[in-house]
Amino acid sequence: MTRLAVLPLLALLVACSPSSGTATRAKAPPAAPSFVYAAIGASETVGIGTRDPTRESFPQQLFQRLGAGSVFYDFGFPGETTENALRDELPAALAVRPTLATVWLNVDDLVASVSVEEYEPQLDQLVAGLRKAGARVLLANTPYLDHLPAYAACRPNPPPGAPCPLSGITLPPPDQANALTGAYNAAIARVAAREGATLVDLHAAGQVPDQHPEYVGSDGFHPSADGATAIASTFATAPGLPALPSPSPPA
Repeated sequence: MTRLAVLPLLALLVACSPSSGTATRAKAPPAAPSFVYAAIGASETVGIGTRDPTRESFPQQLFQRLGAGSVFYDFGFPGETTENALRDELPAALAVRPTLATVWLNVDDLVASVSVEEYEPQLDQLVAGLRKAGARVLLANTPYLDHLPAYAACRPNPPPGAPCPLSGITLPPPDQANALTGAYNAAIARVAAREGATLVDLHAAGQVPDQHPEYVGSDGFHPSADGATAIASTFATAPGLPALPSPSPPA
C-alpha cells in the first residue's frame, strides 16, 4: 500500500476513535432511593436498652429490611416529649424529604404528666407536617407500662434493690396508669385517622414483660435488642407498607 493510500485510512481511524476533548458520553442520573426513612422519637428510637444502639435499635432493624438504595436518618433524642420533637426533630426530618417516617412519642409525655388535651394537637401538628411533605407515616401507640420492672421501682414502697430509673419520679397506681395509657392511645388513633397515618398497635402485644421478659432491657424500662427486633417486625408488618424481608443478623 502506498503512503498516499495510508493517509486517508489513518484519518478515518482518528475520526472514529474516542475523543480526548470535551465531548463525552452522557451519564445516567443516579437512581432515586427506594425509601428515605426518617425516625422520630425518644430513647426507644435511639436504641437505649440495647447492647449496640447503632445496630440494634428498632429503626436500624427496620431500615435493614428496606433493601438496597434506601437511606436512613435517626432523629430520635432521649427523653423527648412531643412538644420538644416539634422543635428538635421535625424540621431536620422535613429537610431530608422522607418518603417513610416512624413516629413513636408518648411514654416521655406520660412521664412528664402532659395532658391528653395538650398532647393530641402537638402530635397532630407533627404528623401533619410529615404527611404534607409526602411521607408515609407509621405512628406507634403506647404499650402497657404497669408490669415493667421500672414501673414497680418508681412506685411508693418499691422492691428492695430496685432503684427508679426515671430520676426519682413517682408513677401513679396501675389503674390510673392504664387509664392514662388508654386515653393517650385514643388520641393517637384519632391523629392517625385525621392525618392518614398508619397506626402501629404496640399496645395489642399485651403485657410484654410477663410474656417475653427478654424483650425488656437491663434497666427494666427500655426494649432490649430482642424487644427492638419484635418492635421492628410490628412496624414492618403495618397495613399499607409493602411486605419487607426479615433483617439480616448483625455480623
